[in-house]
Amino acid sequence: MFKILMICVMFLFTMGCSGESKNESITKGIVKTELLPATAYKDIVPNIGTTPMLLEFGASSCAACITMGKILAQIKAEYPKSAIYFIEVYADMPVARNYQIQMIPTQIYLDAKGNEIERHMGEIGYAQLVANLKSKNIIKE
Repeated sequence: MFKILMICVMFLFTMGCSGESKNESITKGIVKTELLPATAYKDIVPNIGTTPMLLEFGASSCAACITMGKILAQIKAEYPKSAIYFIEVYADMPVARNYQIQMIPTQIYLDAKGNEIERHMGEIGYAQLVANLKSKNIIKE
């Protein structure tokens, strides 16, 4: 019995450590596996109030944030001129406090004047996110 248990544990360990699975890059309709890189808030500030934008607050150690980072990278690749930014909360804690981030990931939509027009906490699917970004003129067709 002990041998069977050890074989199962070793099998599970091996599977968990084997790297990317075949389906990892296809999960939830996500084609790309890279994440949208974090941008320091100080580098975003000059653009606030000039164009509608999405600020994604998250952490690279958060599973839901990683999923969102992949979705955002895909959208940014499809719409490279869109103002979509990922802010690493642990690198920009005062900013996260200023925006009153209560959980991650959190998406904050800003209008062209820099006013917050909507906030969403948690994951959001690719299709819904693209629809939201289009409706707020953050991405244009």
